Amino acid sequence: TGKDTKSMIQAKQKILCVDDEPMNLKILEKLLVSKGYEVIKAEDGAAALNVIAENNVDLVLLDVMMPKLDGFEVCRRIKGDERLRNIPVIMVTALSAKEDRIKGIEAGAEDFISKPIDQGEVLARVRMLLKMKALNDRLNHAYEEINDMTAFGEKSILSFDPLNFVFHAKVDAIVN
Repeated sequence: TGKDTKSMIQAKQKILCVDDEPMNLKILEKLLVSKGYEVIKAEDGAAALNVIAENNVDLVLLDVMMPKLDGFEVCRRIKGDERLRNIPVIMVTALSAKEDRIKGIEAGAEDFISKPIDQGEVLARVRMLLKMKALNDRLNHAYEEINDMTAFGEKSILSFDPLNFVFHAKVDAIVN
C-alpha cells in the first residue's frame, strides 16, 4: 500500500541530532524514531562533523549553545562543504534574540525551532525540509543526467565521419 511505501521511505531517512544535553537527544530520538526516521546522535560539534562526513545524513537538528564548536560554526562548516551543503539544517535554540536568528541564517540554517521544543512543530518542520531535500536531490540527479546526455551527444558529433557512416551500425552502437 501507499502507506507502507511511505514508511519504507522514511525508514531510510537519517537525521543527525546534535546537542550537548543527553536528555534533549533522548527526547528527539524517541520522537523521530517513533515516526520511522533513523536517528544518529552527536553530543558536540566536532562529533557531529565526523558523523556527517561518514554517514549519508538527510537532515541535521543542531543545538546552538554547545562548548567548543557552537551550532553556528558547525552549520557554517556544513554549508561550506560542497558535498554537504544541500543537507538541511534546523537550529534548535533557547536563544530568542533577532541577532541570533540572523546569525543562524548567515551561517546557512534553513529553519529554527525554539526550546523547549514542541513535538508537532519539530515533526512538521522535519517533514517539510525532508520533502524539499528529496525534490532538490531529484533536480540535481536530473541535471547530472542532462549533462551526461549532452556529453554523449558532443562525443557522438565529434566522432561523426560522414565518409564512413553506416546508419544501421551506428544505431546498433548507440543502442548497445
